[in-house]
Amino acid sequence: MSLPIPQGHQRDVVYLTAQGHQVVLGTAGTGKTVMAIHRAAHLADARTRNAGPTLLLTYNNSLVTYLRHLASKLPGVTIETYGTFARGYLAAQGRMGYNQIAGPDQRRVFVEQAVKEAAASYKPSSFFDRATDFFLDELEWIDGNGLATVEAYLAVDRVGRMAALQPGQRRAVWDIRKNYLIARTSGGYPYDWASLPTAVRASLAADATGRRYKHIVVDEAQDLSPESIRSLAEAIPPEGSLTLFADYAQQIYGQRVSWRSCGLKVAKTEVFLDNYRNSPEIARLAIAMAQMPHFRDSADLVEPRAPQRAAGAKPTLVGFPSIEAEAAAVATSVASFAKVARVGVLARTRAEARLAVHGVAGVRMLHDKMQRWEIEAGVYAGTYHSAKGLEFDVVFLPFCGATRCPDGDTVAAFGYDEAASRESRLLYVGVTRARDELVITHTGELTPLLPTSESGLYQVTT
Repeated sequence: MSLPIPQGHQRDVVYLTAQGHQVVLGTAGTGKTVMAIHRAAHLADARTRNAGPTLLLTYNNSLVTYLRHLASKLPGVTIETYGTFARGYLAAQGRMGYNQIAGPDQRRVFVEQAVKEAAASYKPSSFFDRATDFFLDELEWIDGNGLATVEAYLAVDRVGRMAALQPGQRRAVWDIRKNYLIARTSGGYPYDWASLPTAVRASLAADATGRRYKHIVVDEAQDLSPESIRSLAEAIPPEGSLTLFADYAQQIYGQRVSWRSCGLKVAKTEVFLDNYRNSPEIARLAIAMAQMPHFRDSADLVEPRAPQRAAGAKPTLVGFPSIEAEAAAVATSVASFAKVARVGVLARTRAEARLAVHGVAGVRMLHDKMQRWEIEAGVYAGTYHSAKGLEFDVVFLPFCGATRCPDGDTVAAFGYDEAASRESRLLYVGVTRARDELVITHTGELTPLLPTSESGLYQVTT
């Protein structure tokens, strides 16, 4: 697969000044990944004025594998996730040893312990009966925004939380956080992934040596926390550059804040609206989704504009009487399409993705340990998260029924409105991965997070 050549205004972005902070906002299919790769190559090219070692960075490992495939021969460019960058830097500074980052399972245990301890010091309250996911999310948000004191937490506007926490509830969360930090550290984990950006910033502030990278380019920057972006701005020298490519409509990691809150000095935000990836019919569905109420709380949302490609088929919407029948039918159709096309099967969880391709031969799972990217026809299956930044000829989105989407556990943890906001973005990511054909299946009623079957946006079959 050859790397596409930038078109029109895309070329202007590639050659933006090689100093300072640059922000590029574009909707799905506008070529942000192409621009990011070419931008990184330009900044690392010895012929460029102010050239230097360049880091091309993104959030998840499957996209890193894809980027490395597209940019396999770019001297002076390092491609990795933010987590890999942060962990490597802290280790190089002697601030991190082996296996010192608490993973999801350890975090859950420590948070549950912390909630119980905090609840014991308060009068009985149903607040402490909330789902563990709620507290995990809130603690991650605190770290992601670099809040170091309870006073800062009480004063900040909690972006991304539909129902605001009262001051007394925030104080309780802070007590939970203190208990969590004690439990985590005592358990042998001085870090979790959300705490790394603040640790990186602290280390950079004390680091008098030269910066490893002169330039940093970030693809899918909307998925990084404000504290992560601050740390990247501090990881470049004064004469260096930080370029962020972002689409807030695709945000799925819980921050939903403007880059302006990260303290970046941006003279002009470059905006791209034209969709070069999706067929007009698929793009119209994405546009309709972006106009639904669940998207309206996004900072810096850029709504997609009309596509640039030739007309194709409307997305197909298929209903089934049972999950078993739905999964079996999807697997059969996927196997047929995979003979001639690159097919993506995307679901909310990896287990659901596996169920939808059960019995299909040669499935490549999208996951954090992907080592290489295949380009031939075949099946790729994984979560919406793992498909960020990728594209496929044909995409299947199974299990889009109202009883499964939004997810019941997410509703229990955050309430319906917030769960709908989060999960509609997951679906948006899935829809916009499709170049030519999109098949959405459901059991029972269609999820309310998609336009209705009567909207005229689908070919409806049963």
